[in-house]
Amino acid sequence: MMQIKLGFEEWRKLGKEIERIAQNEELELIISMTFGFSGVEGNEGENEEEEGVEEGHEHHHHHITELPKEVIEELGYFMDTLRTKYNAKMDHHVHGDHAGVVASIMINGKDAISIFRNIIDDARNCENCILAGIDGELHLGNDVSVIFFGDSYKLTFILPAQDGRRLIISEVNT
Repeated sequence: MMQIKLGFEEWRKLGKEIERIAQNEELELIISMTFGFSGVEGNEGENEEEEGVEEGHEHHHHHITELPKEVIEELGYFMDTLRTKYNAKMDHHVHGDHAGVVASIMINGKDAISIFRNIIDDARNCENCILAGIDGELHLGNDVSVIFFGDSYKLTFILPAQDGRRLIISEVNT
């Protein structure tokens, strides 16, 4: 029970710090998420190989060169959601075993943490894929004000302290 409360408190403090940094100006959230996927590779690849040998055909499917259709559809839906909800500019790339999604969103400092957490929750709703990595920055104008990195369990945020001379390193559970 304490851990949940502690987690909430850390997020609240982080939200206040980001609000202080923004000082009523808009921030640009640039968040990069890496998705892996489960299940498909193992047995199917082997079966295709065996069939190819039996039938005398050569199959080039043992390594998946594109994500399963379900994953592509889910990531497409996720990106559409971010576009619709937050007017996000989106970019993505797909590799054999993972996909990367990058979103750029203009946000108010007060809303930064709640929007950030909603994006992570939306990303976790992918049934056929796994949110493997998260990193990015918050920009104030042309300057990087906050950087963050981690995975779907724990994130580390690095931001300037009030005196502007030290850094605050804040770890939060997602």
